[in-house]
Amino acid sequence: MKIVGITYYDGTENVVLKSDSSMLVNRKPLFVPERIHALACLPCWVLRVSRLGKCIAPRFASRYYDAVASGADFFGADVLAEAKREGKPWTEAIAFEGSLAIGEWEGVSDQQSAISNQQSAVSSWRVEREGESVEQMTWDAEGLQQLFDNALSRASELMTIRQGDLIYVARKQEPWLLQAEDILRCSQGEKETLYCKIK
Repeated sequence: MKIVGITYYDGTENVVLKSDSSMLVNRKPLFVPERIHALACLPCWVLRVSRLGKCIAPRFASRYYDAVASGADFFGADVLAEAKREGKPWTEAIAFEGSLAIGEWEGVSDQQSAISNQQSAVSSWRVEREGESVEQMTWDAEGLQQLFDNALSRASELMTIRQGDLIYVARKQEPWLLQAEDILRCSQGEKETLYCKIK
């Protein structure tokens, strides 16, 4: 199993590979590596691949995944900046254990049902610090279909995707900087779909 990320941090498209140890599920806390002193986060969507494919056109992408979840892509902003400056691999900054929090999966039979499900309950990510909300982002259904299609298509251009692989995608935006004891949540309407505490 592999995890492929399509993100737009720093104004450019970045393709990221993570191992299965990067997954953080079941409301487990994130223990930040000692090397990282500036933990950053990008809210994202995660797609679960359901079949083998390579070089998939966007119009066919909905046939290649069977579930969607809200997520959070964590990375060390300071370690990443150092890696870029020194021309080193980004692995230590972006692919550490627990660096991708994944919320509750919502099964879908096709792309359109995924979009209609999201339309019924707009998703909101927020960071709570000492009981106060310090960061918040609402993500409605506008553009989701194209976002999902393009992410899966882009990942399949680079490598063969297989059943069980995960693809996560984050829109171009500034990351949030997090602190110890912060709590990250995502809700769809009244339902909380993602919870993660920073340790």
